[in-house]
Amino acid sequence: MDMVEAMRVAVEVARHGSFTLAGRELRISAPSVSRIIAELEADLGARLFNRTTRQLNLTDAGLEFVQKSAGLLEELDHMRNMVRERHDTPRGLLRVSCVTAFGNECLAPAIPDFMQRYPQLSVSVDIGNRLVDLIGEHYDVALRVGPLSDSSLIAQKISTQQIVFVASPDFCLKFGTPLSIDEIKDCPSVTQVSGEWGRTHQFNHHGATIHFDVPQHLTMNSARAVRNACLTGYGYSLLPDFMVAKDIREGRLIRLLPDLEPVEQPIYAFYAQRRHMPEKVRVFIDFLREAFGH
Repeated sequence: MDMVEAMRVAVEVARHGSFTLAGRELRISAPSVSRIIAELEADLGARLFNRTTRQLNLTDAGLEFVQKSAGLLEELDHMRNMVRERHDTPRGLLRVSCVTAFGNECLAPAIPDFMQRYPQLSVSVDIGNRLVDLIGEHYDVALRVGPLSDSSLIAQKISTQQIVFVASPDFCLKFGTPLSIDEIKDCPSVTQVSGEWGRTHQFNHHGATIHFDVPQHLTMNSARAVRNACLTGYGYSLLPDFMVAKDIREGRLIRLLPDLEPVEQPIYAFYAQRRHMPEKVRVFIDFLREAFGH
């Protein structure tokens, strides 16, 4: 006797309350259903169904068996689908929402490599700081700085960013090089503010946490725009480390207050909580962790 087949038959009989209807659902004859149930009861040494000419009811043993069988069959189907999809080629459209700075500076140049690995996938990336409704707007993955409170989503940490003080050499010639928080507050700033984000940043200094309220001299909602304005020498800026690393190496920008240790801000990939993750989402999350995990 095939126990898995017998479990499926028992579950369908219980669901439909009929050998005939269960047979139609499973595409086998009613006599075959009756034979499988009889063999199952003989194997278990217990009656699962009470049968009359008009009714078919579960016994106590039958109820317990059907409930446990339904859970086991669901797990079996999940395992089968997971293994099958891992060997399938990801295909279709992958829709991604990503915060602006990370999207422009990190994700955009990395996506071509992902596309070459999975040529049967199409990718649409929406870059912006708006909080999208992942499920309602049919996005597969959203990349955001910091955790979200939506319990219907799963979060995978893929990278981190640190916000650092920077200014151009012309700024330092004009205003001097600030050596403390108090000194830098007296200088003009050009900073990124998007909603509530960017108004306050945290730093560690000699074991204490410093909350720096960003002066609102010149604010923009784009980190790239802030960087370009900062290069003119007008003011200092607070920008993600990955965005200014090359400028610092090549002397276009100078890191200010290096003794202040920026608090790391995690960058998460969010996706809908499903019992079975779509293969296109799985390979994309794996790619992000490989590309940016260091």
